[in-house]
Amino acid sequence: MLRSHLQTGLRLRSLTPLLTALLFLAGSALAAQETVIQPFNNANGFDPVSGPVADEAGNLYGTTFTGGKDECGTVYRLSAPAQMGGAWTKTAFYSFHCGADGGLPYGGLIFDKRGNLYGTTTLGGGGSCLGGCGTVFELVRPTKKGHRWTKSILYTFQGGTTDGSYPEASLVFDTQGNLYGTSLLGGGSECGGRGCGTVYELSPPQQEGGAWSEAVLHTFVVGVPSTDGTEPSCNLIFDTAGNLYGTTGGGGSYNAGAIFELSPPATKGEAWSETVIYSFIGLPDGSNPMAGLVLAPGGVFYGTASGLGPSLGGTVFELAPPAQMGGAWTETVLHGFTLGADGGSPLASVVLDAAGNLYGTTLIGGNYSCDPGVFVYGCGVVYKLAPPAVEGEEWTETILHNFSGGGDGIQPLGGLTFGKFGLLYGTTEEGGPSGAGTVFSVTR
Repeated sequence: MLRSHLQTGLRLRSLTPLLTALLFLAGSALAAQETVIQPFNNANGFDPVSGPVADEAGNLYGTTFTGGKDECGTVYRLSAPAQMGGAWTKTAFYSFHCGADGGLPYGGLIFDKRGNLYGTTTLGGGGSCLGGCGTVFELVRPTKKGHRWTKSILYTFQGGTTDGSYPEASLVFDTQGNLYGTSLLGGGSECGGRGCGTVYELSPPQQEGGAWSEAVLHTFVVGVPSTDGTEPSCNLIFDTAGNLYGTTGGGGSYNAGAIFELSPPATKGEAWSETVIYSFIGLPDGSNPMAGLVLAPGGVFYGTASGLGPSLGGTVFELAPPAQMGGAWTETVLHGFTLGADGGSPLASVVLDAAGNLYGTTLIGGNYSCDPGVFVYGCGVVYKLAPPAVEGEEWTETILHNFSGGGDGIQPLGGLTFGKFGLLYGTTEEGGPSGAGTVFSVTR
C-alpha cells in the first residue's frame, strides 16, 4: 500500500492503474554503495517524504511529514562529518504543532543568501480549510553557536475561491527576493468544490519585520473549452528570461497532466500570462507529472511523469523549446519504467550533473523480494540515466541501488541532491531500524 499518498487524504490522484499493470523484470545492474546516514524514529520525525538540501559545508536539512512532539512533522539538520564514513549528527530543531504554526510539511526546504531556511506546510495556519489551509514559514539561522533557530510564519493560506490551499511543493526565489510556489488546491469552486490549485508570489516587506504580501499569479481551471492543468504539487523553476515553469498532476488536453509556462507582465502589477506548453497523453509519453522540472543548457527541460508511458511505469522525459517563437515544444521519452527491476512510479524530479547524466528515484519497482506481502511491487530504486554518445540514440539506465525493505529503507519518495564527498543524498519514506524512514547516501 502506498501509505504516503493516503495518510491525510490530500492526494487526489491514485497510483492504482500502475499497480494493476502487467509486471515483468527488465534486467539488473551492479548496485553502487548505499549507506544509511540517519534513521528516523517517531520522536524525532517520521516519513521524510522530500529530499534534503545541502549547505556550503555539506550539512543536510530537511523535513519529515509526521512525527515529532505533536505528530505534525519536524525540521531536521544533519551535521556532516569531517571525513567520509564518519558519523552524521542529527538535530530535530523544530516540531510543528498543527496549529497557527502549520503542520505536515510535505515539500522540501530552500536557503536564502544568508543561510536562512524557507518551506511550506500542507495544513495548519488557518483559513477556510478543515485543519487549516497551510503556511509558508521561515527559519532564521542563529547568530551564535548553540542558539536556536527562530521560526516565523510568512503567510497563512485562506483557501476558498480566491486563495490557494494545501501547498505541497518547495519554494523558489527570484533575484529580487520574492518567493514563488504552488498550492495543490484552492483558487476557485471547481475540482469538487475545493479549487484546482494556484501559483502564488510572496513579496518581502519594505521594512524588516513587516508583513509579507501574497499575490495569486494564476488560478487553474477545468472544463470545456479549458485545457488548463489542475492540482500542481511541483516546485517551480525560472528560465533566464524570468518565465516560470511547472507541472500539474491533472488536467491538460487529455486529463493526464500538463507542463505550463507563466510569463511576467511587461508592466509591473499587470497579470502574468499562463500557457500550457505540453499536455501528456498517457500512452506512450506518461501521465501525472507531480515533480518539478530541471533546466539544462539550451533551454531544454528534464522531468518525470509518475504513470503510464510506453511500459506503464512512468517516464523520464525531455522537453525541448520550439525553433521559432510560438511553435510547439517537443517531448521525448528518455526512459519508460517497466515497474520491474528498472523501477516504477518516479514521483520526484531528477538532478543533472555536469556531464549531462540524470539521477533520480522511483517509489516502487526494483527488488521484488522485499518485505513480501506488503510491498509486493518492489521497494524502489535509485537510478542513473546516461546520455547517448550519438544524439538521437537511447539513453542508458543504471540502477545505483535497489532498496531491500529492511534497514536500508523503503519507498524513496523524494528527490536526490548532490552533497559532500561527491555523493548523492536522499530519503526513504519508510524503512530503517524503526520503520520511520531514512536519510541515505549513494555513490555514483
